[in-house]
Amino acid sequence: MRARILLAFTLLLIVGYSLFWFQLAKKVEKNTLDWIVNSESRLNGTKFYVNDLSLSGFPYKIVIKASSLTASIPSGRFSTDPLLISIPEVAVVFQPWKPNHAIIIADYFNVELSLFNEQKANMAFDKVKSSIILDPVTNHLNNLSIVAESISWYYGDEIKINESPAVEDVEFHLRRSILIQNDYDLPVNSSVFFKASNLKINELSSTAFGVDENELRIDAQLHANKHPEYNVVELSKWRDEGGTISIRKFEYVTKDLVLSLTGDVTLDEELKPLGAFNANILSDGNLLNNLPKGLMNLQPKDPIPPGQTANQGVSLSIRMQNGGLYLGPLMLMELWSVVK
Repeated sequence: MRARILLAFTLLLIVGYSLFWFQLAKKVEKNTLDWIVNSESRLNGTKFYVNDLSLSGFPYKIVIKASSLTASIPSGRFSTDPLLISIPEVAVVFQPWKPNHAIIIADYFNVELSLFNEQKANMAFDKVKSSIILDPVTNHLNNLSIVAESISWYYGDEIKINESPAVEDVEFHLRRSILIQNDYDLPVNSSVFFKASNLKINELSSTAFGVDENELRIDAQLHANKHPEYNVVELSKWRDEGGTISIRKFEYVTKDLVLSLTGDVTLDEELKPLGAFNANILSDGNLLNNLPKGLMNLQPKDPIPPGQTANQGVSLSIRMQNGGLYLGPLMLMELWSVVK
């Protein structure tokens, strides 16, 4: 008798969970389609397109696959020019008990943008996993995490892959709706963490930093009443209200040295970066010999202390002002307006 009751209970549980899973899966599929169809109005002009949706994953998860996904992002959202994101195949994974948390998996995808309506730029992401957590009430983004095996980019005509700048082992984490007490004029709107290794950045070849690095880490907070749009009006308003990006930790690691800094940055009247940082340079060997060539040209009034030995650091002042990035009196590189 007990065996029959246990069997009946087990069958009832299986049937009940199956009905629950299929009802929830259909609801998730419907909500996904509705979100895609209405993406343009919900995301301030960003439009999504998908092909060949399919549903799977029973019984442990809900998986929605698409043979292709394209996102068209208008100018002003993340850059001054429109962005086009193309993913040839993508899977979105939900847990039945956590429908507001989605895991997105793609082998690779491309981001294209138009520069000055002429030149094209392309960024390629390989082996990507992304975690998205939405507010269960408003469906607004709370947390976003992206992990990629590598990211490479180029401008204009495509160049050879081994000549393309690239980074590996990339991590990006964005947290919104953060309640943190701080001494800034505005509250913390979002917190960002970025990490990458085996960096090859051709854009730095003519600067004191050089091309190759071993690792880059950034931990920063955006202070704002609301997240500004990427345009002149919104960024100017953000700056005038006291908007600030606080760099809680920045580490730039090469085979010769470790540069770490903390500080704050905002924008000047020309929307160029404006800020000041306390920096420390640590070398494994004789510091004077291991510093990049450009850093050896400091003026006598701001010398590097002599006699530094292994594992000793030098504290330096880094400024971003008057359209330039300065280490003491030495201008390392020219800065540009973040938006025109």
